[in-house]
Amino acid sequence: MKIKRYLDKDMRRVLRRVREDQGPDAVILSNRRIDDRIEVIAAIDYDEALVRRALGIDPDVKAALDGDTLAKIADDDAMPPRTDTVPDVVATDLAVQPVAEQRAAQTIDVQEDIGREAFREVQEEITSLRNLLETQLSGLVWKDAALRSPQRAQVISNLARIGIAPDVATIVVNRLGPIDAVKSLWHGPLKALAQCIPVRHSDLLDSGGIFALIGPTGVGKTTTIAKIAARYALQHWHDDIALISADAYRIGACEHLTAFANIIGAKVHPAGTSAELADALDRVRGKRLVLIDTEGRSPRDRELADRLAAYGRHKDRVRFFLALSATAQEAGLDEAVRMFNRVPLEGCIVTKIDEAAQLGCILSTLIRHDLPAVWLTDGQRIPEDFHAAERKRLWFVNQAVECLEMSNPQIDETTMAERYAPVSAGNA
Repeated sequence: MKIKRYLDKDMRRVLRRVREDQGPDAVILSNRRIDDRIEVIAAIDYDEALVRRALGIDPDVKAALDGDTLAKIADDDAMPPRTDTVPDVVATDLAVQPVAEQRAAQTIDVQEDIGREAFREVQEEITSLRNLLETQLSGLVWKDAALRSPQRAQVISNLARIGIAPDVATIVVNRLGPIDAVKSLWHGPLKALAQCIPVRHSDLLDSGGIFALIGPTGVGKTTTIAKIAARYALQHWHDDIALISADAYRIGACEHLTAFANIIGAKVHPAGTSAELADALDRVRGKRLVLIDTEGRSPRDRELADRLAAYGRHKDRVRFFLALSATAQEAGLDEAVRMFNRVPLEGCIVTKIDEAAQLGCILSTLIRHDLPAVWLTDGQRIPEDFHAAERKRLWFVNQAVECLEMSNPQIDETTMAERYAPVSAGNA
């Protein structure tokens, strides 16, 4: 008879060791979790009566040996000396359960654990095989498309280097006709890309109105408001402008906006709550241009929905612009559009173009969500670095190419195959 203790991080590993060490005839005496590992006591040629006599336990007493006792026997790898008293560790909460029933229950538990582990292992193997197969198929599709239409494959590669997402690259490529000249590898796709960018004219600087800038933290809303106000003041009269600071979240936000307002001779009205905003809007009713600076919020902020709902109560009087930074990643831009779209958006103001290493992410976001760009900013100068998007559509694309020339990103064939194979397959 041989009793042995096994300890490993999961049941599958433990049972494998039992089978390798003691063979298929091994008997599981106990199993339990110790911290983050599984302990199993197993035996071969197990004779419980012999164990009880060695422990000094009356064989007729139907009390189960607990895990601690069995583990001690397994660690000693020998039968302990006979004693005249029953050890305290023998008494367990299963003392009234027949040994045969306990062993049957343990066997069922082990079989269930084995089944779950085996099923999980099969699932992991199937997932790995599927991923491997998809990768290989993508590679074959990409190589086949590149061989059949090398010009189209080069166009897709160029769009990928700019940072255009696969779904948007599909839209651009579908707009192209036959590509049969080297000179068309850039000019044609860039023209098609520019045509895909949604833009909208705004009468903000002509007719005025009440406008609020909303968006994530750090996108430059306050600076953009200063540029709009300064541009309007140059064309009209500073007395026609009123600024409202609805940012009660950021320390010094109102003071920051006031510093800009003092330069052009405008007044700032603080409005930290929805009620205060309503009062401020009533006070500036006679102004031709009212600009509202809101607090920056993360799209994952739990209070964002309530704050947007509060702004939405004024949608009959206020027109909303979403400010997005050209330096943000594509996933963050998509998330921001989905969350801030809870209020009716007039359009988008794209900021920090001069700081972006790649413009494909912001271009893809605008096209994917059909969110029109209204204004673009590309520097800190007030108000020079503020442009109407409708007049800068092709310039926007040219900026993307300039970023490409400066950073010169390289995309390996594996990435191209995984991300852009469907684009090439659908249009090869």
